[in-house]
Amino acid sequence: KAGQGGIDGGGCAIMKETDNYLYVQFESLKKGYIDDVEFALTKDTKGVQVRSGSRVGYTDFGVNAIRLNYLASHLRDKGWSIDEITEKSHRDYWTASDEAREATFD
Repeated sequence: KAGQGGIDGGGCAIMKETDNYLYVQFESLKKGYIDDVEFALTKDTKGVQVRSGSRVGYTDFGVNAIRLNYLASHLRDKGWSIDEITEKSHRDYWTASDEAREATFD
């Protein structure tokens, strides 16, 4: 869904989908940056592995965590057990994102 969590205003597109894999590209509205998000089902643990990353730059200003937390909240509503990405659980990620936001003036 475009715009979830106040991000991805440029929408999203499913690039690849199989029985156990999903690859989606999300686009920011303001600058048109593309982020890649992948979901893979794991047979051994009956879980889902997730990778979400920006294509450009050192940090994503916290956008990937906002996106994944948004998606996770809707899955939790359907009974899934998913931890939220927080400053406590991912301290280095949040520190880099906060520092980048403070240094950006546009």
